[in-house]
Amino acid sequence: MTQEQPEIKKEPLILWWMPVVALLAPLAWAAWIAASTADNALGEAAFALVWPGVLLYAGAVAVLWAGWKIDLE
Repeated sequence: MTQEQPEIKKEPLILWWMPVVALLAPLAWAAWIAASTADNALGEAAFALVWPGVLLYAGAVAVLWAGWKIDLE
């Protein structure tokens, strides 16, 4: 006699669109900094992508992932 195992549904750790959507926050911040800078706008935008852009990105991914895992509706 063999027992059938219930099918285990394996979810991905993170959905493909979460990192893409999370990029919106640092990109928007960098654009804002570049637009409000009088000179060296590209340099300021690049720096804004690194700091605080990395924290904005990590925070956005964490919020998206947590909302997906606890299944907010």
